[in-house]
Amino acid sequence: MSGALRIEIWSDIACPWCYLGKRHLEEALERFDGDADLEVIWRSFQLQPDAPRFGDPGAGAPTSEYLAARGYSPEQLAESQARLTTMAAAAGLEYHLDLGKHANTFDAHALHHAAARQGLGDAMIERLFKAQHVEGLRLDDPAVLAALAAEVGLEGDAAIPTEEDRQGVLSDLEEARAIGVNGVPFFVFDRRLAVSGAQPADVLLGAIGQALGADAPA
Repeated sequence: MSGALRIEIWSDIACPWCYLGKRHLEEALERFDGDADLEVIWRSFQLQPDAPRFGDPGAGAPTSEYLAARGYSPEQLAESQARLTTMAAAAGLEYHLDLGKHANTFDAHALHHAAARQGLGDAMIERLFKAQHVEGLRLDDPAVLAALAAEVGLEGDAAIPTEEDRQGVLSDLEEARAIGVNGVPFFVFDRRLAVSGAQPADVLLGAIGQALGADAPA
């Protein structure tokens, strides 16, 4: 199976399902044994675009408080987090969702765009996901973002998102609205096939094969 395939994933760093979806995609890519050139591009999405920014009242509050305000009982939240933590563990992720902080992810997405321009997009998105769902760091804190950028090799001006990067985030958000993305992760294969949710690797592998016009390899 030869050719090329672009895989775009709309995701929000604040979404634990998106980190799990990343692991499932990585497994699918590892199992793919065709000759096609597979290009992966991470697109920005915000589940709570109106979330408070750094310095605003409520920014950085525990995610549990935010979810409680939206009607989740402590029992519901504990059950949901336990189930997701178990699923994540099966994919090799050690979630600590109880440490999560509620914050606006726009600046973190802009940092990812800056890293992607310099060939470090995957490393940056991975580090941001880990910071949010494993370490419970605040992804709206400029000092935290600068430290995470340095860890993946971005320092000085290279770690400062430009207006182009911010416009890139806005463009991703607008495109998501245009194609009807209302939940993440949302995988788009060559703009011909879409898969929603943190689907198992088997499903993603099948979608790759279908998008390439042939059955997925076993």
